[in-house]
Amino acid sequence: MKFWLMLFLSSVIGLGFVIPLAAADEVPLKIAVIDMNRVFQEYNKTRVNEAKLKKQAEVFREYSEQLAQSLVKLRQEFIKLRDDSQNMVYTAAERENRRMNAQDKYRQVAAKEQEIREYNREKQMQLRDEYEKLRSSILADISAVVSAKCLAEGYGLVLDKSGRTLNNIPQVVYSSKMLDITDAVIKTLNLGQNKPEFQPVVKPKGKK
Repeated sequence: MKFWLMLFLSSVIGLGFVIPLAAADEVPLKIAVIDMNRVFQEYNKTRVNEAKLKKQAEVFREYSEQLAQSLVKLRQEFIKLRDDSQNMVYTAAERENRRMNAQDKYRQVAAKEQEIREYNREKQMQLRDEYEKLRSSILADISAVVSAKCLAEGYGLVLDKSGRTLNNIPQVVYSSKMLDITDAVIKTLNLGQNKPEFQPVVKPKGKK
């Protein structure tokens, strides 16, 4: 029984959720395996969410490039004003005026650089948080389908055969095709249960 306990504990790491074990007097224990990598990849909701995140990332990238172009222009203006402030062609008063303008332009450059850094950091965090939120939602969908299947068909334990140990060894060294519920779970997920609704990315007004 210790052997099954070790398998159970290892499955928690790879699978991400636990299917309750059968009671001690219910023997033999019915086991199934699942390829969670395949389930994630072939679940329609995963593909929709990946497309949504990719589109949102593109919106952020485009705005970041606009900020970068503004920065290039500000730097060019600063360099010209700085050089003119040292050009003896101009009068002392004109050079001083350009020097003051160059200082002001330099402050604008520094502010724009800070804006770009903050924007990129903020959007990277936003995309990461959104990814984790969507992943948790997908995992909840998969868990619900697997749990329902286990209750309906009497499985007491489900192992993730795509999982790896710390030594990069498959957690499930061998399993019969008869034990694999991967295709059935993917089919159920994509039949309409937990069907995702695609929501287009809306560009925010002003700062994106």
